[in-house]
Amino acid sequence: MKIAVAGKGGSGKTTISATLSRILARRGHRVTAVDGDPNPNLGVALGMSREQLGELVRVPKEIMEVKEEGERRSLVLTRPVEEITAEYATEGPDGVNLMVMTGVDHAGAG
Repeated sequence: MKIAVAGKGGSGKTTISATLSRILARRGHRVTAVDGDPNPNLGVALGMSREQLGELVRVPKEIMEVKEEGERRSLVLTRPVEEITAEYATEGPDGVNLMVMTGVDHAGAG
């Protein structure tokens, strides 16, 4: 099952995502939460420690490429998702694995 949470800024997406992730993990589901926000705070909302937050490594953009078929364009992974998760996910509370996809490198980068 894949669940995406979207909405306007300040609508509680991160809080809802963290709560839903932990509830599903507590019920025995394997959960990988993906933070795609340029200001990633899902780890904080999941309750990760400062040490865990410091260990987070952003997934590089190179794991995806644009595939074009006629007028249709889509993003595809360049490696199996299991490999990406094994290399970049950090386990948090309740066994939720977190991957951070984006972030601001420096001022003016956005």
